[in-house]
Amino acid sequence: MARLRHFGQAVLRYSHWIAAALVTLFAVYLHALFFLNAGGLWRDEIQLVNLSVLPSFSEMWQKLPHDSCPILMHLVVRGWSATGFGNADAGLRVLGLYLGLFLLLAFWFASWTMRKGPPLLGVTLAGLNATIIRAGDSLRGYGLASALAVLTLALIWRLTRRPSLATFCCAMAVAILSVQSLYQNAFFVFAACSGGFVLCAVERRWRDTLLIFAVGAAAAVSLLPYIPLFARAHWYVIYKVGFRFSHGWKQLSEALDSPLTGFTWVWVAVWIGAVATAISVLFWRRDRLPEHIRGLILFAGTSLVLGAAGYAVFLKLAALPTHPWHYVPLMAFSAVCFDAIVLAAWRRARPAAMILAGVTVSTALLFELPAVKCRQTNVDLIAAGLSSEVAPSDYVIVYPFYCGVTFERYYKGAAAWTTLPPLEDYTLQRWDLFMAKMQTKDPIAPVIKRIASTLQSGNRVWFVGNPLVERSSFNGGIQVNDFLSAHSERSAVVIDPSSSCVNPFENLPVVVATGWKQ
Repeated sequence: MARLRHFGQAVLRYSHWIAAALVTLFAVYLHALFFLNAGGLWRDEIQLVNLSVLPSFSEMWQKLPHDSCPILMHLVVRGWSATGFGNADAGLRVLGLYLGLFLLLAFWFASWTMRKGPPLLGVTLAGLNATIIRAGDSLRGYGLASALAVLTLALIWRLTRRPSLATFCCAMAVAILSVQSLYQNAFFVFAACSGGFVLCAVERRWRDTLLIFAVGAAAAVSLLPYIPLFARAHWYVIYKVGFRFSHGWKQLSEALDSPLTGFTWVWVAVWIGAVATAISVLFWRRDRLPEHIRGLILFAGTSLVLGAAGYAVFLKLAALPTHPWHYVPLMAFSAVCFDAIVLAAWRRARPAAMILAGVTVSTALLFELPAVKCRQTNVDLIAAGLSSEVAPSDYVIVYPFYCGVTFERYYKGAAAWTTLPPLEDYTLQRWDLFMAKMQTKDPIAPVIKRIASTLQSGNRVWFVGNPLVERSSFNGGIQVNDFLSAHSERSAVVIDPSSSCVNPFENLPVVVATGWKQ
């Protein structure tokens, strides 16, 4: 009986560790589901892979502005391919899985480094989020950047509390790698350094602020080589359509609404609770907590507020449209700060956190599995089907033009194919070539002429894409659709967009047109 009571007390004492471990195991299961169901690469992933495996580093560097992230992820993919794994889909998906699991490890490392506890809120809110899983495990920079942002926060905290040469070198190296994974990570490095600076200033350890300043300065200097690179990429302005906070909030809410609609308000409640806790501890509960706990809350609270504010400033200055995956690093960074503030300040918050973990896991089992078992594209399936279906004299049109990147990777058929307008390179999303083509007179005239000759000779025209999908002044899809309606005897949808979960940015239909009428 005494042994049973002792065992029960031990379980109760370590219940938050057990809960965090079980949630982490379930998160690993979700990552495995995505790995098994993601399918082919979509255009953003293919673009990064194609850039990464260019023959020379110089060529890769010069074409880097065609992508949205710095060099680190490209080097990771290049090294992965060079070690024998190649750039086949299966091998690249394994790399994506490792990057997703790396983020879970980063949560545990940060929580242990900062407060010697488990990352219960981190793995619950961020580890089980479908947007983070899908974006973090894709062949983009978001998973790696999120993990490095979390590690940077933890190492700068360690440098603030116990400065040493080894910690300083590690913090500097990880901070540089962090900003080299995503440009916006510079604001998280700034936020973490500001948290360390404020804590040192409060404790009047002015000499230690020099080390923190050196870490931030090194990360900032490492970004300078990109300035002339992007200064020459004048075509990049086509992306700058402006950023509205109302649209940003809509996209952020979509990212946070996992595993169930309404989880946005769970995040908002925890965020407000974390900030309120930090203010309460610093102004009204200073004498009730140990000094190192007060320091951690000051550090994490400063980092949380400045990280969110800095990210908002970045989005406004960048003037680019955002999607849910753009908020993944912010979510991961915030989740670590939640753990550091709430669970360090309130031991009584552990039961509530465990209840939240149980509810989240249960909800994920009921509602989130389809969202995780989601393909990244259906263009690979379309290209494979057309490769065996088309005749050599048929003609294939892919629209919009940037989906040609995916079609180029998977299409092996004998029939000629093009995009609207026709471009010279489909290894990357070449907006510069698109802009140049749009300066010419009637850029799709050669396509219309080829359609007419194909139909007149009794062959088929295959249209891959939605003619209404590209909302811009260029209406090539509508023009071709109208021409086919007017001059083909028969047209039919042969492949509908998938009704199962597929990335909505590449879930295309296919229409085939035959016969000619004047």
